[in-house]
Amino acid sequence: MTRRMTVAACRTKSSSSADDLMGARSYMAGRICGVIAAVSLQAVLILAAPVASAAEAPAKAFAGTDILRLINDRLATAGLEGVPSIKPDRVFPACDNAPEIEPMFGGWNTVAVRCDTGSGWRFMIRTNLTSRTTPVPIRDFRPARAVHADGNVRAIERAVAKTNNPTKIVDEIEVVALSRSMSRNDMIGATDLMMVAVSERNAMGAFFDPADVIGRRMKMGLGVNKPLMARHLHPDYLVEEGNEILISSSYGGISVDMVGYALENGQIGEWIGVENASSGKTIRGKITGEKKVRVIAKK
Repeated sequence: MTRRMTVAACRTKSSSSADDLMGARSYMAGRICGVIAAVSLQAVLILAAPVASAAEAPAKAFAGTDILRLINDRLATAGLEGVPSIKPDRVFPACDNAPEIEPMFGGWNTVAVRCDTGSGWRFMIRTNLTSRTTPVPIRDFRPARAVHADGNVRAIERAVAKTNNPTKIVDEIEVVALSRSMSRNDMIGATDLMMVAVSERNAMGAFFDPADVIGRRMKMGLGVNKPLMARHLHPDYLVEEGNEILISSSYGGISVDMVGYALENGQIGEWIGVENASSGKTIRGKITGEKKVRVIAKK
């Protein structure tokens, strides 16, 4: 009886050991699969990291030298040269692609530097052209008489270049003109302007850069395509009546600045009446800058 119980106990123990062994094997297999999965995931993340970094790379910011080169290259394609008004150390906003360079107001005196990616941006740059395309002279067409072999004289139409009095090439220059008709006291915006070519002798009093007239008001009405002259605009006062101004006075190497008020409008170099804010005295001074007047101290 005791022997049978011992054998049964051994069998039970053997069976339990077999189950434990199978469980251990399953546990180890699970641990190995877990390690392999973790290693695989890390490998995927490592491989994907450069791609993600490349996708998230910030857009390139452009220096003044970069924009200067782009403008000069664009001018060269149009057969022009210039000295764009850009400081080399100026920093332009970032752009995913190279900014576009395009002419403004129908000419190359001013260009737009434009980026269309992201939120986008746009700047106006003066090119200060040092060259321009040469205008082609127009030949006159007139009837000419020719004697043929049969003795008849007939008039024929042909292009004739004057040999004894060569056609003079008229120098032309681009000036600012209106792209639409405007009335008295209308304020000029960038979309109201264009560039037109006129002979140099007719450019007296005209403007060569649209930036010089944007924001100013018309003194009289003017039609479309008409060159804009200084006489067409209200004066560009640096000091206007009622403005708070800085009055400067110097004598014997001593300079004194005081606050005052302008009693009339004036442009640079003009003498106007001003009032000393502290003393209330009225004196005359010369306009030296925006809201700046210099007076001569009495000896």
